[in-house]
Amino acid sequence: MINIVGLGATNERDLTLEAVKIINNGNRNFLRTEKHEAVEYFYKNNINFISFDYLYDYKESFEKVYESIVENLINYSKNEDINYFVPGTPLVAEKTVAMLLNKDVDLNIINGISFIEPVLAAVGRDAVNGLIFLDSDASKNDFVTNKDILVTQVYNKRIASDLSLKLQEVYAPEDSCFVITDAGLESQIVKKIPIYELSRLDIYNHQSCVYIPKSGVKGLNELLDEIERFCVQDDLNTNEDLYLKLKENLIESANNISPDSEQEIISIFVKSLYLLKIKEHEGYLNFGNLIDDIYKKLDKIGLFFK
Repeated sequence: MINIVGLGATNERDLTLEAVKIINNGNRNFLRTEKHEAVEYFYKNNINFISFDYLYDYKESFEKVYESIVENLINYSKNEDINYFVPGTPLVAEKTVAMLLNKDVDLNIINGISFIEPVLAAVGRDAVNGLIFLDSDASKNDFVTNKDILVTQVYNKRIASDLSLKLQEVYAPEDSCFVITDAGLESQIVKKIPIYELSRLDIYNHQSCVYIPKSGVKGLNELLDEIERFCVQDDLNTNEDLYLKLKENLIESANNISPDSEQEIISIFVKSLYLLKIKEHEGYLNFGNLIDDIYKKLDKIGLFFK
């Protein structure tokens, strides 16, 4: 059995009674990191623990660190019950916990106070309209501009610089973001800066994150919503006249494509979306199923370019 315990978001005052009970239950204690203010409770009470911080020093990626932690925990738990402590709460932005949940091992999860609450208080935002959590290694396609985004594990300037470049492919460079370090602690720092300045700060540590409020930048979802609005507003349907008009227009745009013809490609793309949205509006297709069909055709389409 592995008891997975959240240490809370700040210092030892956020430890739950259940967490304190497990700390003192006599099992071996393992910490993903001892770089957390609540670990002071262990020191004050002379409670031994093993930290996995050493893995961050020689493993080539976070993924390798997490895999090693999980492997170690499973091996230790084969012969005895153990305790595993993580910052915040186990089921919020803790990859090792997510990986353990997919393993054949007995787990007992004890929640703590997550870092979300002090971060929201620090930036003065309400998550009611949608909040997306991402790791710093997220793909640029994971960023949805019409939702607030909270990016965790921004440990240093190098990670912040990579994140800044990624964000500038999605947002305007001048769009604002917040850098929060030590949320909820007396040492808390909050900086509101343009995205392009992320790499210029010197306040990053193991408890740093970046919060990006939703932006006015339009994404694919906004484009589809706008096309659907036009379809409903004009009561468009695929009658013969509209179909022939779209077909002729698409053929004309296709015939005008050249290596530099960006506008013709955009025209084909938008008209194709219109046709698909009209068919969806009439109930002939479902966009969710459509995406699945496109995925199935990607390999065949890719062969055309080889």
